[in-house]
Amino acid sequence: MVLSGGMIGGGDFDGEGRRYSVGTGWLAAATGGYRLLGGGDGELFGVVTLTMGFSRTHVEHAASKEDEALSASDLRLGTELGVTLFERLRPFALARVFGGPVQFRRAGEARTGGDRHHYALGVGAGTDAGGGLDLRFEGALLGERAFVWSASWAF
Repeated sequence: MVLSGGMIGGGDFDGEGRRYSVGTGWLAAATGGYRLLGGGDGELFGVVTLTMGFSRTHVEHAASKEDEALSASDLRLGTELGVTLFERLRPFALARVFGGPVQFRRAGEARTGGDRHHYALGVGAGTDAGGGLDLRFEGALLGERAFVWSASWAF
């Protein structure tokens, strides 16, 4: 089990014919994983993960400057395939499928939506910093597009 927390750095999205700017916010997640193969230094590894995550931020409509809260939750099933280098560095390729509601307000009216794409394909790297601390970077460029820096503490 890994508990993760982080900050949303910003971005943008299009919805209902409008463009929104995403402000800073927070996210939290709990992940369980199972190693399918390998993992020793210089060996391939394969991992399957199941994650439940929550986030909250603010969005601003580009034209009207309306600023509203946005919250989201999703359940993700993922897989990573990579290699362990120098006993600590783990570059990997990733594939995930996910779903969950996104909730926000527009002109004072509650809206519920979802992602346009319910999958993500990308690459990343993680490192064991010691004491159960894991530092990671991921870039998903197909499907859900995101760049994520994270720190996790495993117990």
